[in-house]
Amino acid sequence: MSTKQLQAVWELCRQGFQVTADEAAQSWRNGERFDLSDRCQLGRSIQSLIDQCNWEVEKQAKLH
Repeated sequence: MSTKQLQAVWELCRQGFQVTADEAAQSWRNGERFDLSDRCQLGRSIQSLIDQCNWEVEKQAKLH
């Protein structure tokens, strides 16, 4: 996982979303996008960080 992905997982855990953090980490380890469920109400900064992590995953997939 990239530094940015680890940061997103840490931030999710810090905000009390451990299950969501586990789901995100698993998705990114598998080279897949992580899509937030509607049940999660996260701040704009963490949502932006997740979008950046998804972009990294998509970029890697295109390179392979």
